[in-house]
Amino acid sequence: MSRMGKSGHDDGLLSSMASRLRKVEEELQNKSRQLEEKDAQLHQLRVRLREEQSNDKLVAHLRGQCQKAFKQIQEMEEFLADYGMIWVGNSESPENNLEEIEEEGEESVFVQSTWSQEESIGNAPPDYNKIVHNVHELNILAGDGVGLVEKGADGITRVVQPDPIPLTLYNNGIYMFQGPFRPLSDPSTRQLVQDLEDGYFPSELQARYPKGMVIKLTDLREKNYVDKRHQVSFPGKGKTLSEGAKELAAIRGYQENVETEDVATETGDVVQKPSVERFLNKLPANVIRDGKIIDIRESIGVLVGNSTGATNVEVAETAVVKKIQAGEGTSGKVSTLRVKLNGGSKTLIVKLQYSDTVSDLRDFIDQHKTGAYEIRTTFPNKIYRDFSESLEEAGLIPSATLHVRDL
Repeated sequence: MSRMGKSGHDDGLLSSMASRLRKVEEELQNKSRQLEEKDAQLHQLRVRLREEQSNDKLVAHLRGQCQKAFKQIQEMEEFLADYGMIWVGNSESPENNLEEIEEEGEESVFVQSTWSQEESIGNAPPDYNKIVHNVHELNILAGDGVGLVEKGADGITRVVQPDPIPLTLYNNGIYMFQGPFRPLSDPSTRQLVQDLEDGYFPSELQARYPKGMVIKLTDLREKNYVDKRHQVSFPGKGKTLSEGAKELAAIRGYQENVETEDVATETGDVVQKPSVERFLNKLPANVIRDGKIIDIRESIGVLVGNSTGATNVEVAETAVVKKIQAGEGTSGKVSTLRVKLNGGSKTLIVKLQYSDTVSDLRDFIDQHKTGAYEIRTTFPNKIYRDFSESLEEAGLIPSATLHVRDL
């Protein structure tokens, strides 16, 4: 073959290869564009799938809320039916409410407002005239004057009248049952008054009286109730320290000096005045009943107004007390333990850290007690035998009253 012929053949081969290469490049570009379009479609499908899943969750949430609302409505209708009432609703179309919810958007469905009892009840003064009228109507529904047939323990059937609920209306609150007085500033009191003002049997009494009960109403709206517990019955100065003041005085290093008092009779003889302390000393310090220690002497001392007269209070010189006396304060949590010694005639105040043990407590008791003994509480009835147990683990925080019993 000549050189000229061979050169022409190579040129044709190169031209053919270049043409094929261009076609392959074009196909590659087409495939790349198709792949990008497929990726875009796949992304759109994933976005649509997430939206559908979110809508499914929204639908499930709304379905659950609707079921819960229907159940509550059914319970409310049954409750109203027990009192002969029917819920009639209002004239507003529910379709309008749905349109308003749709306009606000899906996110507003999950927004929950905070309910406040005080805002719901309001601070307006009660309408006593309306309350008196509604109580009369409620008493008629509850069967005022109608007796109940009951069979007694002796087998005899009798007609009995149930005891009504005593309720007294004051200008500043109410007094129900045996008290205590409930001021109108209390949200639960305003709720009860609001129920009566709306014509309903008080909701707080429905669990106790599910079928209702006659209310014996006393109207004293023109008067303000005065709590006698807050009145000063004795304006003068007392000469005996209270338990708390006695403990504080003992911690700060003071002592109370109590002198006996002699009384002169009409004949001129001087006799010792009978004292409450002498009477209490004749009583047993404590007795044990049903496994519980009962402080007879101290309990009667409280009744006769001289609970501190028969009790000697002493404060143990613990590290906590020393810091208090030095004015340094305390670091950490402190437990105050009142330990009854000598049958309750002596009280030992022991202030220890929460981390201190029962063994540390016994070290201070040993300074005032000889012989074998055990430490126990009356309520709950428990004996502390684990000396390595900390006060916090033993439940002797932040304060407790303990009794030392001889073995």
